[in-house]
Amino acid sequence: MIGDRIDSNRHDSYRTSARVNFYSAWKNAASEGARRHTVLCVLLLLVACTQPAPEPEVVPQTPPTPANAIGIVRVTATTLNVRDDASASGKVIAQVKRGDQLTLLGEQSAWSHVRLASGEEGWVASQHVTSGKKKKPGCDSDFAFVKAPLASFSESGPHGLVIVDATVNTKGEVISTKVVSNSTGEKALATMAEREIRSATFKPPYRDCQPRAFIFTYKRSF
Repeated sequence: MIGDRIDSNRHDSYRTSARVNFYSAWKNAASEGARRHTVLCVLLLLVACTQPAPEPEVVPQTPPTPANAIGIVRVTATTLNVRDDASASGKVIAQVKRGDQLTLLGEQSAWSHVRLASGEEGWVASQHVTSGKKKKPGCDSDFAFVKAPLASFSESGPHGLVIVDATVNTKGEVISTKVVSNSTGEKALATMAEREIRSATFKPPYRDCQPRAFIFTYKRSF
């Protein structure tokens, strides 16, 4: 009986020890798993931090319509002066070439107020620009004399060249003149040249099927 109890105690002690060993093994395994999980999380976090941030998506912007623009015109002259005023005596601030496109801001008599590609604004002669609208065949034409100026000749007196800018309206009438230069030195000869060109009449140029006012430069030799 005593031997049986001893064996029984040994058996119970073995089972208790087995349970303790199993628990320790499970605990160690769980701890190892937790450590591995922690290490994996740290590695994943490090990888995520080293990845470059995604580039922000660039949404193309539509260019804004120029303020106060009423249209686009194209240069028809080989070289065209852009002036700071709607006058042939205005200071030349830039030059544009045939085919250049300008933003049209307004019109005044024979001049067009334009904005250049650089953003600079100025005035150009309207006869040397045209819109990009579709034209009817034979619709556009240059100016022509209906009545040419009658020049008076004299062998006596000073000699030289008088240049006069004449503003012509859409009816072909000279409505104003301005002496640009007078190499004769004689004011009376400049007045004579102005009187001569004022007597002339024109067929105005047509652009986009519309008559245009323009500036005619009259060069009078004495």
